[in-house]
Amino acid sequence: MKKGLFFTSILSLSGLLIACGNDTDTADETEIMDDQAEETVEEDVQEDSSWADVEEEGVLTVGTSGTYAPITFFDENNELTGFEVELVREIGEKLDLEVEFETMDFDGILPSLRNGQIDVAAHDFAITEERQETFDFVDPHKFSYGSIIVREEDQDRFESAYELEGVDVAVGSLTSNYALFADNIGANGTAYDGGVEAILRDVINGNQEAYLNDYLVLINTLNEFDDDRLAIAEDVKFHATESAMAVLLGNETLRDRLSEALAELKDEGVVSELSLEFLGADVTEPVDESEIVSLDGE
Repeated sequence: MKKGLFFTSILSLSGLLIACGNDTDTADETEIMDDQAEETVEEDVQEDSSWADVEEEGVLTVGTSGTYAPITFFDENNELTGFEVELVREIGEKLDLEVEFETMDFDGILPSLRNGQIDVAAHDFAITEERQETFDFVDPHKFSYGSIIVREEDQDRFESAYELEGVDVAVGSLTSNYALFADNIGANGTAYDGGVEAILRDVINGNQEAYLNDYLVLINTLNEFDDDRLAIAEDVKFHATESAMAVLLGNETLRDRLSEALAELKDEGVVSELSLEFLGADVTEPVDESEIVSLDGE
């Protein structure tokens, strides 16, 4: 009898300890779940805060350079304009927002977005995996690829982008995808600050053998400078791009509102009209990538 009572007591005590242990575990799990829920709420609030602030103030602050015609530049009246500049203004009108531009060096645009100085980055930014680690993108509004401007006598010298290996090339900014491609393909890239005049002068003088940039931008550059000593090497095609405006990662509501307004403008033909006006071509459809060398040079 005593043995039975002793055994029962042990079982009862074990059950009590187990029960207490379960209560503790449950409490810990509850605290963890509460913490996770709070973090989720905080993340959701943070995600929506950018759009909430923009909507409340009625102002969309946009970073661009003003030195990258025909995407973003100052006209003869010193007014900021360009394909993406005017597109942002159309989007702002759709959303009943005043658009304020802050012009800065290209290399400072994404850092300004990261530190909250601007709401949107608009500078023909190609969507890349690296950028998507920090930034989110509105739906793409421009599809193109890279090419090169060379001296007219060298127009047939380059039969593909692979032949840029070992060649001295101008790439604009060292943080651009064109600088990255030059490095990947084995070209000798040189960065230039400011406008394109110095680059073209160096190509003409032989200090650089080619100038890498977006094909549509290069067409506009040749039309603007009208110098028959320069030409595009049409066989050089690399890095098919989808360009879009960038917002900070997590600002999903802002991204979605911008994408919705952009979709309406596409349906209305406004994006095509702007691209024809500034770029001389409709850039709203993806390009055929079968003959285009990838960004990694493969």
